[in-house]
Amino acid sequence: MERYARLVLSFAALLLALAPTTLAGQADEAPLRIGVIDLDAAAFGSPAGQELAQQLTDFQQDLAAELQARQEAVRAVELRVAEADSLTVDEQRVLEREYQDALTAFQRYQQDKQEEATALQNDGRERIRAELAPVIEAIQAELDYDLILNATSPIIILFSERVDITQLVIDRLASETPGGP
Repeated sequence: MERYARLVLSFAALLLALAPTTLAGQADEAPLRIGVIDLDAAAFGSPAGQELAQQLTDFQQDLAAELQARQEAVRAVELRVAEADSLTVDEQRVLEREYQDALTAFQRYQQDKQEEATALQNDGRERIRAELAPVIEAIQAELDYDLILNATSPIIILFSERVDITQLVIDRLASETPGGP
């Protein structure tokens, strides 16, 4: 994965290096405008990001308290099992079953809460995206950016047709190929 990230970053750097030269001969067009955004900082600083952070904090605090109470209940049954020497075999089996049921319920609760936390995070990310996307697009249009990059990872956020050098590469490859135009 790291190799892929480096490849994407190298490609973006190559694109940035070549783009100005491809437009140098186009006097009627303004120089490329490139913006950079730290998406993580923008996401965490957004109202939806702040709300998600608070929701996750509250969720974790409530979960920790509930898990502790449930774990103590399991331990109580476990202690009763450990002290069950004086019980009949049938009573011990019932107690063992009670312990297994309590342990299973505890594990299911943990799994359910993990799924709930994942859903909460995914919903929060969608709210953040819905909040950020129109703002970034408006800034891109307002300030006429041709390319917006993420400052913390090799991700292109937005780009205009002006930075697409695909046809130029194809044309040059065709002209350099023996038998080409």
